[in-house]
This record gives sequence, C-alpha cells and structure tokens, in this order.
Amino acid sequence: MELVHGPPPPSMSMVLPNPRAPVPRSASFEERNGLALRKRTGLSPGPRAMTPNSYGHRLRKTTQYTQVQVLILTWSFHDLKEADYTAPPNGEYTSLEDETRRLMDTFESYGYGVREYKIPMHRSGESTRARIKQFCRSHAADDTLLIIYYHGHGSLDEENELKFSSHEHPTDSAWSQTAAADLYAAMINGHSCPSHGFMPQYKQLMKKYERYRPVSSIKWEDLRQTILSAESDLLLILDCCAAGAANLRHVNWQPPPQAEGYTKHLFAACGFESSTSDDMTAAMCDVLDGWDGDGAAAGAGQWLTTKRLHQIMEDRLQKDSVGSQPIFKQLLPVDPEQYITLPNLLVGRAREREGARFLMR
Repeated sequence: MELVHGPPPPSMSMVLPNPRAPVPRSASFEERNGLALRKRTGLSPGPRAMTPNSYGHRLRKTTQYTQVQVLILTWSFHDLKEADYTAPPNGEYTSLEDETRRLMDTFESYGYGVREYKIPMHRSGESTRARIKQFCRSHAADDTLLIIYYHGHGSLDEENELKFSSHEHPTDSAWSQTAAADLYAAMINGHSCPSHGFMPQYKQLMKKYERYRPVSSIKWEDLRQTILSAESDLLLILDCCAAGAANLRHVNWQPPPQAEGYTKHLFAACGFESSTSDDMTAAMCDVLDGWDGDGAAAGAGQWLTTKRLHQIMEDRLQKDSVGSQPIFKQLLPVDPEQYITLPNLLVGRAREREGARFLMR
C-alpha cells in the first residue's frame, strides 16, 4: 500500500517533518531507545540529519504510510436509532447505524482496512480493551497508521473523567407515563402476550422499555494505556459529548519506552464539558469524500494532515452554525509538533502504476 494524499511537495517549504524521528528528550532517553529505534526503523537516535535534496528525494521515493487500519467502536445496544424511542425523528435525523455504514464506506474508498466492533453490554470495558489490544498488536508497524473511531454517548463522571456510555434513560415523564399505561392496558386485554399471536404488539411495547435497561459504560482511563501504548502512529477520533476530556495534558501518564517514538493525535467532536450535535461524522465524511488527492478541496498542493482536516471541519461546522466545536490535540509526544497524514492509498496505487507504465515505455 502507498501513502499520502496528493503528489510530493513541490518545494522544501512544504516538506513535512519526519514523523518517525525520535523525540529529542535527553541523553538517557536516546541511549535507552537508540538501539530499539535503529532496529525498528533504521534511523539513528536523535534528530535526522539530512540535506534538503536528499530529504526531498526520499519523500518522492517513499511515503509516510503504506497502509491504514481503522477500528470503529459502537455499542451493541444504544438509543441513537432512526426510529426514536420518545418521538418520531425529524427529516434530517440519521441513525448511528447509517452513519457507521457511511463512515466505513468513506474509509474503504481510501483503501483503508476497516472493521467495526460492537461493544457488548456485559463486561464492556474488559472486552473492549482486549479488542483494542488485539487490533494494535495485529497491525502496528512503522509504515502503518492506526485509527480508532468511537461514535456514541460520552460524558464526565463524578471525578470529571471521560466515560463512554451505551444509552441514556428517558427523562420525559409524560412519555414514560403514557408508555406504562399502554403496557398495562395491553397486559389486561392480553394483547401483550406473544404466545397468543400478539408478537408484533409485544415487540413494539418492549422496544420502548429497552431504554430502561441498566446503562453500560467504560472509563477512558481504562482504555488510555492500551491505545497510547501502541507501537505505531495512531489517530483517536471521538464523536461524543465531552470528547475533549481525553486530552492527557492534565494527566501524569507516560507511555512505555517502546511507544515513545510514535505520534498520537486526538480528534474530538467537542471540548471538555461540552456537547456535540452529532454532526462531526457526517462532516468528516463530506470532507474526505470531497478530497480529490491533489489538495483541490483545501488548497492546491497541501497534504491532508490531521491538523489540516481539523481546520477544514472547524470552518465547515462554524459556517453551518451547528454548534459543534471540534478539538484537535497532539497527545504524544508533548513536544515537538509532529504530523500525521491521511493518505488516499487507492490514488497512490493508481499513480504508482501509471508511473511504472510510463517508465516502461
């Protein structure tokens, strides 16, 4: 698989910093990680020393990522359905399932490997952590970008820490009273008994009460180490309320030594103690679907970096006045700033084949 969106930069002013370069921290850091970095990437410890010409030539020979693997996390049960539990949806409502299908189609159109994991209601944290660990171990590599995408409910717990939840209990008391009265009446006249041929009515009644089942949740801190310890560059996308709380700058946490040389970016639908109007996933798909591989959708000659994607989406959502304010943060390393690109691998493959045919003439 190939790499980045668009052709290589036309001038050295547009050459991106090498994302694989170890972060210069201290002599002890370099001594501790130098051998591992040389074995892993063939790089010397410390900043790369390359002349502009040799660096530019290298970028034309190899791209940042040759493959991208995506893991989409949703809940096996949720209340973000097209058929709303409390009232008919408006004409513009899109269910979580529909958005997930579109998201998968968009990523697959870029040549990415995409899989969805539906979080179970029982032992949610343990099973999700195990699935993420398997995903990272199976695909992590120097030339691979990992994307973990969560789409669902998010909130702050009693300790102001981010948690992900399956659903919310109904808060409309009038609706709850009406639903209870309907169920009672159906039980009295026997219309709720599935064994007497009333299965459709029974399912419709029980559907309303699904939302009263216990809420399952996962704390971000229970997934943080597994995600940020991945030995690969990683983009974490959270389309949920309070998503900005995943920013680690206020947390005294350090990655294991083998993961220190990799970049981790956070793309959040909103900030700390903020809510989202469920527009981020659709907006991201619109932007990616409109990117032609040559930078025409966001300025000629620009590579589609995660930071650039944030700028485009922020501008788009502000123009649409939807109220969402997406957040972009580099979680690791804290310093210096490093790039993550979102390559259109299918475009890259087509260009390589075209170039090979040209050389064979």
